[in-house]
Amino acid sequence: MKVITAEAIDLLKTSPIGDWDVSAELSQLEYQLGQRLIYVQYPKGKAPRQYVESAQRLVRDAWSDMDSAVSFAEALSKPLFPDFWGAHDRSGQPGARLDAYAIHFNHPDARPIYCLSWNRLFQYTYTRYDEFDLWQETPIHECLPEPPSAPFFIDVRRIGSGVFEHVASPLDQTNSSSTHSI
Repeated sequence: MKVITAEAIDLLKTSPIGDWDVSAELSQLEYQLGQRLIYVQYPKGKAPRQYVESAQRLVRDAWSDMDSAVSFAEALSKPLFPDFWGAHDRSGQPGARLDAYAIHFNHPDARPIYCLSWNRLFQYTYTRYDEFDLWQETPIHECLPEPPSAPFFIDVRRIGSGVFEHVASPLDQTNSSSTHSI
């Protein structure tokens, strides 16, 4: 899988893969960079260039801050899935269990919003060795719990470098916002 660096992102030179109306007032461009999608909204009937330029000014920093956004979202999700996170925390296995699959630049508030869900590339099985198996001759195969089967999405808005706000989650019926930094 090709790794996309923040410096390589140029929405002004990248062709969108889609352009459609999301409401009576708004249209949206869709870009794909590696496995991630970037959406840029603009007023319906207007040329999108100035909105793409605005997104371009923010997208590199947002891309660079993605790991912090994932950490923030994971912290928000821990109370929702205590058994899942407890087993994973006890395992000590590295790797993000959530991943950002899209970044939205919505109109009129163009601050980036990360859309996150379960990381489909995380390996839930791993091999470890007993602390006394110095020659690592007897592997112990472990299997961590898979994420809950119900769809789970969490949206996190980037306020500034390392500072995020919880925007929405289907499991959070209060839809309250909170701002924290990582």
